[in-house]
Amino acid sequence: MKKINRGRLCFFILSLMAFPILAQVTVNEVIAKIKSEVTCDWAAQTVDNIKAGDGNTVVTGIATTFMATLDVLKKAKALGCNFIITHEPTFYSHTDDLTLHEGDPVQEAKLKYIRDNGLVVWRFHDHLHRTNPDQVYEGVLDRLGWKAYTMSSWHIIDIPEKSLKKVVKELEQKMKAKTIRVVGNPNTKISKVGLVLGAAGSGAHFNMLKNKDCQLLIVGESNEWETVPYVQDAISEGQQRALIVMGHADSEESGMGYCRDWLKKFYPSMKIEFVEAGNPYWRN
Repeated sequence: MKKINRGRLCFFILSLMAFPILAQVTVNEVIAKIKSEVTCDWAAQTVDNIKAGDGNTVVTGIATTFMATLDVLKKAKALGCNFIITHEPTFYSHTDDLTLHEGDPVQEAKLKYIRDNGLVVWRFHDHLHRTNPDQVYEGVLDRLGWKAYTMSSWHIIDIPEKSLKKVVKELEQKMKAKTIRVVGNPNTKISKVGLVLGAAGSGAHFNMLKNKDCQLLIVGESNEWETVPYVQDAISEGQQRALIVMGHADSEESGMGYCRDWLKKFYPSMKIEFVEAGNPYWRN
């Protein structure tokens, strides 16, 4: 019988201790971990579920994104990530109802790409907003450098006074927002900003605007026949008001960068990447 080299055996054991073998984790296990870590109860009715792929798939890497477009899926695959966590729908409706576009070549090609490459797409929308803190708002405030400012009331931030024009410039630079639309006098002085990000709807916009502290409302999307004329009329009546419509992607995407960092707390050794979907619009 060969004599064991104790020196080599010790080196082997120490190597295992220094570089532990990573345990395999499935998509379902990551989802269960997320459910256990959010601060809200998990709703029975929610869009936060798997949209395509097998939940028993072993995770090679996680990609967080605002929108799981085909380009995002390709980038995730190139990064070695097979589990894509998206904030918004993947298949062209809020509930990702595949029957709405059944047989459509665009949808079928996307499904085929996911299937052929062993990807899994899961949506994290409702509970990402409901957990405390709301990860979208945290990501946006981080990127703007506004977290140090106080909130006078719910989602109204007290910023150093500056002109509306300067606020717009700041958003364009820090958020890389390229299609911002603005209602209001560029020289209006702003110190209290209300945030209603994404597509929260005009009801949420009006709730914020009825707070007299809100001088400037920043939203993601807005119907041009609801919030916009309300702000126009308020200005005509002599109120110091303004509205910035950032676009949905520009107003929420930073939240999925925050989500990536949040996930890294639970899986520090796993590849977790933030893949920007980006604002699809351009201006001439």
